[in-house]
Amino acid sequence: MDNFVAKNDKLMRLLNITIEEAREDYARASMPLTNDNINGMGMAHGGAIFSLADIAFGSAANAGKHHSVVSLTSHVEFLRPGSVGPLVAEARLVRGGQHVMNYEVDIFDANEVLIAKCLSTGFRTNLPHPSENEDA
Repeated sequence: MDNFVAKNDKLMRLLNITIEEAREDYARASMPLTNDNINGMGMAHGGAIFSLADIAFGSAANAGKHHSVVSLTSHVEFLRPGSVGPLVAEARLVRGGQHVMNYEVDIFDANEVLIAKCLSTGFRTNLPHPSENEDA
């Protein structure tokens, strides 16, 4: 399946995030832990964890859709430090509506320990995704 987010998201490339799987209403993305995305205590930076969750959400919400889905709100709970990489985020649809939908995103460390949970609400716009022929 064509991956709109992988082709167009520049922050994803900056953080070296890989979308491992994206299908309608599900996505799995990973991010290595590097000196560029850890905090002063040597753990995954909360902003990097949230970015990983947001990219997984966006990938799941936009996969297989003809119209763009954008974020309305997101809430993240940091449960444990992310100190063993790569980190992995899995996003799943928990409630779908015509325009508003909710996704749950679980973020794990390399030992499969749950380090954060995110609930993201998206809005399906009337804007089509850019043509596959356009450059990212």
